[in-house]
Amino acid sequence: MFFWGGNWIVGRWLHDVVPPVALSFWRWVFAAAILLPFTAVPLWRQRATVRREWRRLVVFGLLGLAGFNVLVYYGLQTTTAINGSLVNSASPIFVIVISWFGLGDRSSWRQGAGVVVSLLGVGAILARGDPSALLALRFGTGDLIIIGAIFMWALYTTLVRHWPTQLTSLNFISATMIVAVVFLAPCYLIERSIVGDFEVTQSAVIGIGYFTVFASIVGYVCWNFGVRVAGAGKASLFLHLVPAFAAAAAIVLLGEKLRLYHLVGIGLILSGIYVASAARPFWRRWFERAGAG
Repeated sequence: MFFWGGNWIVGRWLHDVVPPVALSFWRWVFAAAILLPFTAVPLWRQRATVRREWRRLVVFGLLGLAGFNVLVYYGLQTTTAINGSLVNSASPIFVIVISWFGLGDRSSWRQGAGVVVSLLGVGAILARGDPSALLALRFGTGDLIIIGAIFMWALYTTLVRHWPTQLTSLNFISATMIVAVVFLAPCYLIERSIVGDFEVTQSAVIGIGYFTVFASIVGYVCWNFGVRVAGAGKASLFLHLVPAFAAAAAIVLLGEKLRLYHLVGIGLILSGIYVASAARPFWRRWFERAGAG
């Protein structure tokens, strides 16, 4: 989560240095180049699985790697790293909504209440503490783009759960990286013809290097290891450390300011997620203990 929190900081740091599509394209190019020497032969051995699952691999690569990251980097051009990472913490709620309406998963009243509370938190962040902004629909462009990005991530997460792959973890990551590179290559050429290419500065090299090694490879390896040890349910709770790490780093490194509406927003988001996902909420345990007494 520390490395993924840095994704928002470095993305904001490079918002006027490297264009969004170029940033995402080169991130996955270099990450794939590092992984493929280790996964090319295993992928070849699983080529029958790749042929069988190629449609879903394309969907996963477009949604979770290419689309999500490009929108994040576009959003960070006009919003802060704190705002972006806090809005991103509502992604579990988007997963619940997509599962309800798109896949017919059953829901409970607690999940519905959690969705409402967390969306109130998102609204507090988007309105920047000014309720009239919600009524006037004066949301920041970057915030709305981040909303689109987390919708893509939520859709990716939901489909991963409903479309389990037979590929190993690293093979799956490598295959989706290849999809992302193939898709982003023409988009990068189009962006380059419109806004021009970026200058290879020290900042650009450091930033893309961070994305390549830590956000793309080390972050995923740590995540997969954590899921195996702690289980998916417990591991998902740690996703909410991303905005905490991002906010702390943004204040220290980027000079951003933590506002009261940030605290209110993240409090509502985490409260909603707790209400929606806790197996036995604390108030039920209190009532059970009181009844037993």
